[in-house]
Amino acid sequence: MGIVLLKQICIMFILIGIGAYLMKKGYLTDQGAKDLGAVLLRIVIPCVVIKSYITEYSEERVRDLAVSAAMAAVALIVAMVIAELVFRKKHRVENFAAAYCNVGFIGIPLVQAVLGEEAVFYLAAFVALLNILQWTYGVWILAGDRNAVRLKTVATNPVVLAFVVGVLLFLLRIPVPSILVSVLSSVAAMNTPLAMIILGTYVARTSFREIVAVKSVYLCSLIRLVVIPAATLLALCLIPGVRMEIRQVVLIACCTPAGSNVAIFARQYDQDYRLSVAVVCLSTALCIITVPLFYTCAEMVLGL
Repeated sequence: MGIVLLKQICIMFILIGIGAYLMKKGYLTDQGAKDLGAVLLRIVIPCVVIKSYITEYSEERVRDLAVSAAMAAVALIVAMVIAELVFRKKHRVENFAAAYCNVGFIGIPLVQAVLGEEAVFYLAAFVALLNILQWTYGVWILAGDRNAVRLKTVATNPVVLAFVVGVLLFLLRIPVPSILVSVLSSVAAMNTPLAMIILGTYVARTSFREIVAVKSVYLCSLIRLVVIPAATLLALCLIPGVRMEIRQVVLIACCTPAGSNVAIFARQYDQDYRLSVAVVCLSTALCIITVPLFYTCAEMVLGL
């Protein structure tokens, strides 16, 4: 399984290179990259989430849905607690970047490649909870003001809405026309290439000198890629009776690099934008090594 994971990460980095090339050559502008990001976050990822819930209903799947949501909550709480203990409010960007992983851009493609399309069913709750926490606790971390949190923004978040729609379709057993399923599948297939190309534009806009010059970037990457996944693995080992596929999904999600949203939020709340991009780029570059290694270790510990 580790080899499959490494192969998928290599494919993703080639796509990131294409995005960086397009940006460097001027074929893709800052505004174009921003527009692509809006398409990904508002259309493509929601389609991935909804499609994952168009599946056969069973009592076992209902239990798995509840368990996957609970495991996602455990993983995210572990990440936020560790990030807060290490960085606190003095290093707001690093706190946010360490706490919230890139499960939408990188986690979904990895889970799809390693475990199959059906496994996204277990990941959707993680994606929704991550978005809710980013727009609430995450905003509070960066802004330093609880008044900056807008519950309306959370309630109208496309990924959160997609999760609600998907769960309702599944629980109420609402039939979905085949033509609509085909549309959802076609749009969802854009997730990996589009997400990686957008990440490539971040790489193109950040100089290597900026990345290596900031010492806190290394610590943040270490916490995000090594410490938090290890702590999550320990937590999962202490929780009995969890289906192995759910454990795999959560572990893959939690060992992904810093989420690109940290750069968006850093700019919006007047934090160090260049630092946020450097963290995203370095942790993304290092994950080609850390993700397969961590998953190989997890295989030995959990017998995946």
